[in-house]
Amino acid sequence: MGPFAFNPDDASDFNRLKQDTLIWPKIRSHFQLDLNQSNSKIRAQRNWYLRHPKYLARVIHRATPYLYYISEEIKKRNMPMELALLPIVESAFDPFAYSHSRASGIWQFIPSTGKAYGLKQNWWYDGRRDVVASTEGAIKYLKYLHKF
Repeated sequence: MGPFAFNPDDASDFNRLKQDTLIWPKIRSHFQLDLNQSNSKIRAQRNWYLRHPKYLARVIHRATPYLYYISEEIKKRNMPMELALLPIVESAFDPFAYSHSRASGIWQFIPSTGKAYGLKQNWWYDGRRDVVASTEGAIKYLKYLHKF
């Protein structure tokens, strides 16, 4: 069985499944942004995800190991919970995602921005792919961007 397979005879798998189903209402209850639903760009993106439910299900499954941690870090800093979902758009929650511009990890840091926000990168380790380190860097970066 793969690392994300569900075994109904294993109590820890059952508890993990239970926790997974509880995270979404918690995230939704902490949304803060007032999005203009009539904005054509927002509608287009929303409709794309609605037309691709299998893709969204894969991304949600991929997000499962990380979402609780990320949402807790966002909540601790009283930031909009919608930001916890930004990796859906950036990387489909793939910690090994890599772009043509050399952006890497779930938050898609380019090398220079990663370094600016404390993400070590060397031959053996890339902090942009470290979910804990890159989440800390992403939160710092988002707070910086919010000042503008």
